[in-house]
Amino acid sequence: MIRTLTVLTALLVLAIGWNAVEAVEKATAPPSAVPWSALRFQAEKMAGRITAEVWIEPEQAASLPPGRWPAVKGEPLRPAGPTLLKLSIRLKIEPPGMAPLRMENQLWFDSQSGAPLRLIRTRAGIDDYVQWFVFGREQVFRRQHEPGSPGQTNGPPESWTRVSERAYAFRAEGCPRPAETSMLVYLLSDAVARGALDLGPRCVFHKRQLHRLSFRTERQELVPYDYLERSGGESRRRTGAGDAVTVRIESTPVGTYEGSVEPWFKDGFLTFSADGRLPLVVACDLPVVGHVELRLDEVRWHYPQKGAGEEKRRAGTDSASGVSLASRPIGSCRFTK
Repeated sequence: MIRTLTVLTALLVLAIGWNAVEAVEKATAPPSAVPWSALRFQAEKMAGRITAEVWIEPEQAASLPPGRWPAVKGEPLRPAGPTLLKLSIRLKIEPPGMAPLRMENQLWFDSQSGAPLRLIRTRAGIDDYVQWFVFGREQVFRRQHEPGSPGQTNGPPESWTRVSERAYAFRAEGCPRPAETSMLVYLLSDAVARGALDLGPRCVFHKRQLHRLSFRTERQELVPYDYLERSGGESRRRTGAGDAVTVRIESTPVGTYEGSVEPWFKDGFLTFSADGRLPLVVACDLPVVGHVELRLDEVRWHYPQKGAGEEKRRAGTDSASGVSLASRPIGSCRFTK
């Protein structure tokens, strides 16, 4: 269960770009390699409704984000410049007749080197927990809080009495510069945009150990899309079909943790628009509902897009809509209904 959000995170985040310092189209844009600031994906199954929301935003590197960070041996990784990027992902699963399951990842990483710095993971509804991660040069340090009894579940995580700290390997032979699972979209979108579809292996830290990933890409034609676009104060629904690239992912654990390994992706893939600017479909297994293909439902751009008010090639209907992304105070788990 703990690995589920990181699996979805890896798939969702495959929309952000290989080089975080790549020049953007406008000087006023934030230091992100992707043109969007927020995405929402949705899926409906007999087993329930699933909503996933993603945000990318710059933050000043002068102060660390608040949290119950673990003790660190040695020096933690630090940002190379004055700005870092924060990636937030929220997932809500609503099975019929059951309380919703909510999960959230907040990852801070260096906008210049791409190194992961800090990570907070939370889950509420089943097996509640909060985890704080600090990335060092050789190890990743984790602090975890869980309710010590059912009565503690409704209290703040700081009051939970089941507390543990762990350290995990962050370096291995053949893995010189590991990323964190949540950054995969950041890595692959840029590759698709550059036409570099012959992707080499990549190591990532996932949950509690390193994994070496391999990628298989395939071009597709007339992939359908239907999403709300928000840009420069305008709202417009894009409906149609176009060329796309699907990236399928397989993983191999690097070593073990305490003598055991865990499976990672199962039938996971991402489908991008052919230019790499948008992830259109995210597919993976989720708890309670099983295999899911989440489709893009809404995008917000960092800045007005060229031709935002024009008809798109192969597009069907465009219509304004009042749908909006939910408000998102830090640490909350609020989702659109």
